[in-house]
Amino acid sequence: MCTRSTRCCWFGGPGWQKVLCYRCVCFLSVLFVLGVVLLPAPVECGCRRLAQKPCEAICVRTNTLNRRPAKEEGNVSLSQQGAEAWTCELRIVVIMPANTSVEASLPRVQPVLEKAEGFIRREGIIPSDVAIRWIPFDDRCEQARATVMAMDGTGSDSCGHLILGPSCDFALAPVARIARYIYNDGIPVITGAGYTFDFEEPKTHCENEFHMLIRTGLVSFKRMAFFMIELIRHFKWNRVVYFYERQSYYNVAGPQTGHLLMNTMAEFFRHENITYSPFSTDSARTNLTESLKEKVGLSYAIVSPRRINQIATKLPLRPVSSTIDEMSKWLTAVEYANNLRFPALV
Repeated sequence: MCTRSTRCCWFGGPGWQKVLCYRCVCFLSVLFVLGVVLLPAPVECGCRRLAQKPCEAICVRTNTLNRRPAKEEGNVSLSQQGAEAWTCELRIVVIMPANTSVEASLPRVQPVLEKAEGFIRREGIIPSDVAIRWIPFDDRCEQARATVMAMDGTGSDSCGHLILGPSCDFALAPVARIARYIYNDGIPVITGAGYTFDFEEPKTHCENEFHMLIRTGLVSFKRMAFFMIELIRHFKWNRVVYFYERQSYYNVAGPQTGHLLMNTMAEFFRHENITYSPFSTDSARTNLTESLKEKVGLSYAIVSPRRINQIATKLPLRPVSSTIDEMSKWLTAVEYANNLRFPALV
């Protein structure tokens, strides 16, 4: 604030309610100049420069000619008055499999979307004159097909503003990668899938792989890996055998969900220096019980002394010396594998 002083030249005359000090004017001028100079340069939100298509806008201006009679010097003539009207439509591309083996499939999701639209209308979240058009595509959980569906949904015929899905991780990856290069500003991809840890990487810059991806799900394979690490640390384990089936939990994220989960687990096990050994049950030569014995063996199993005593009592009756010798050899192997020391059998 300026204060009145003898060195202050005032502007204004009689009747002015407010006057400005000359020094205040100079100070404000300097601030304005500095503000203009120091303002950041304009930022391009798009990842590549493209000519914008008229259909990219949600509301498009349409010119209509309203004819109204007008009187001029007693004669009735028709005058044309250009009136501007707007057509507003939000086009949402839905890319999901039609196969109901996947939880987030078109037959199951479309009724939910209709209810969501009804809620939006009742609550007035968007203006009532904005129409919503759903554009569904069946990607069959295939990468190539999902990519083509995304291009079709954003082409001149459909010109979608938003992509919902895909709901399969393998199909989601290519769509989320190319979304930043669709249109001048890219197109948002919203999905409840994207469980693999790659989809949780930073997305703030165009250089980021999945820049336009928005995940709405709360659970991911990364969170599951953190839970497993906490469990392993709690029990002070340091070696893990990971049994998995490549095509397990197909209903969650489509093909090879089990394999994607294993990859995420392995990624974070390496960060924590946890020794792990993956084993796909699809490649098991024998039944799972025999595979468990062969893969786990003595290197990963820990047997308590109490359990060993229970096993010893169930051994077939033999001479005492031979039974003790057999158990001693087995105990020595377990001690070597797990750095344990059991009390001697006497």
